[in-house]
Amino acid sequence: MLKNLLTRLALVAFGLLFMLLLLEIGVRVWFGLRGDERDRILYLDDRASITARTAQLTGVPYLNYSLNPDWEDINARGYRGDLVTLPKPEAVFRIVAIGGSTTYGHGLSTDQTWPYQLQQILRDQYGMANVEVVNLGAPGYYSLDSVVNLVTRGLAHEPDLVLAYDGVNDAVIRMYQDPACYNGDTPLFAMGMDRGIWQFTASELPPSALYRLVAYRMGWLEDPTVFTAALKHTGLCPPEPGNISQVDLVAQNPPTHFARNERSLAALAQSAGAQMVFSTFAWDTATAEAILAADPNQSYTLALQTAIDEQNALLRDLAGQTDSLLIDLAAEMGSGPYFQGDQVHQSAEGARRQAEVYAAFLVEQAIIQP
Repeated sequence: MLKNLLTRLALVAFGLLFMLLLLEIGVRVWFGLRGDERDRILYLDDRASITARTAQLTGVPYLNYSLNPDWEDINARGYRGDLVTLPKPEAVFRIVAIGGSTTYGHGLSTDQTWPYQLQQILRDQYGMANVEVVNLGAPGYYSLDSVVNLVTRGLAHEPDLVLAYDGVNDAVIRMYQDPACYNGDTPLFAMGMDRGIWQFTASELPPSALYRLVAYRMGWLEDPTVFTAALKHTGLCPPEPGNISQVDLVAQNPPTHFARNERSLAALAQSAGAQMVFSTFAWDTATAEAILAADPNQSYTLALQTAIDEQNALLRDLAGQTDSLLIDLAAEMGSGPYFQGDQVHQSAEGARRQAEVYAAFLVEQAIIQP
């Protein structure tokens, strides 16, 4: 009798295993043949393949992260556009553009970004065929990232001119960061943001497609393509305060670190013999004013407006103090279909307008010679 029971249990176990094997094969065949790329990433690919194929960002020393050379339209040095020659040819006038996603060109193709369009306008409209514009912008960078980006990568490209377009990410930090972190004494030393430390390695994913399908649907498995999963917070800062308005946080987090970082940019550029050019930050102020007209206490929009206005005023003063040039883009941009729905990222038309303002300034100031 015991033998029969054991036989039956063995048959049941074998049947379950066979059923699971069939389900595993079925899941793999289904997603392999009928699934889209995201399905294959979630359920089939190993970690190394996912990182190589889908990660827009990759970890690099000192700068935390940069653009992944395996990502579409990113070159071998990790920036958008064509590689430029190093050492720089003597006849070339090279501009290095730095900043965050509004320099990188969020939502735009490479040839729609303002650095690319600036290069084309200077060449086509002003006859300056010797100009090159290197786009070193990356999503999420704020002014301290721009400093590290310039010293580790920007100066290596031997710029004749450095054009910095920082603003909104510094404003957002001021709107959300606990003052104890932004202004307090911590080993972060006023970096302004406990954004986290990039993790060069991530845990390997389970090999079973069936298990991953169930685990992801049940919430046991994180999306392997999410950027924040690659960052580990230091724990040196308190969490974002939930009982203080964003307007009050901006007041408690003055733009002292923004000023320090922009000064550092000027010093670095000038130390390499490059002309430093600051740009004020332009955004969809018309929509912001309409929002505030409907609700004067709308905290996010009011805080963003206050922070950007303060930082732009600071840049206007800082340019003279650091023997740098200033392009007041916020004053020159004008109104039009220049921004995407988030009010800060440029549309293709907005990037074109931005490039036109920059080109006209550089030519009028005789900074670039044909």
